[in-house]
Amino acid sequence: MKRVLAWGGFTVLSVTALTFGVAIAGAMVNVDQKGVAFSVSDLSVNKGDIVNFNNDDNTSHNIMITGDGVSLNSGLQQPGVAFKAPMIKPGVYAVTCGIHPKMKMTITVK
Repeated sequence: MKRVLAWGGFTVLSVTALTFGVAIAGAMVNVDQKGVAFSVSDLSVNKGDIVNFNNDDNTSHNIMITGDGVSLNSGLQQPGVAFKAPMIKPGVYAVTCGIHPKMKMTITVK
């Protein structure tokens, strides 16, 4: 299944495809989802890093990242599935689960 996502002025046809016309090289930073919660509430990463949201829960999630003109939506994320979000634009972003509104965190991209 392909999704069209708007991210910092780029259009992405698949959240697993990290080709934006520019090279993205950075660290992989893991955030776990378990007990209907993110493993961290605040995260600071560098531009080019990839945040890997691991669904270690027994329920589905829907990762939504917004802020600074950016909107990224994972779609339905089944248990056991990872969602990789490239952090390509500096700023502060709110992360929520579209299914579980109490799941919240903030990502700061330097």
